[in-house]
Amino acid sequence: MKQRVVIIGGGFTGINTAKVLGNKPDIEVTLIDRKNYHLFQPLLYQVAMAALGEGDIAAPLRNMLANYLNITIFKGIVEGVDMANKTIITDFG
Repeated sequence: MKQRVVIIGGGFTGINTAKVLGNKPDIEVTLIDRKNYHLFQPLLYQVAMAALGEGDIAAPLRNMLANYLNITIFKGIVEGVDMANKTIITDFG
């Protein structure tokens, strides 16, 4: 039986955790983030100064994790975590 791992948030830590667990045959990964893209915030000031375009500092999560067959990505907001029942409560059900 596969172990299920839910990652809440597609920031640096969430993406790197998903990549570490990616393609491990005994693990099923679900990543949930309120956005469907990762924003590289350290370069945000360069967009404000018109040195870079918005597309230069944002990447779709699905593209970043496309090579990992055991990762499913959902766009939504996590409203709670029920540790006793091992359940995540989200705005999408």
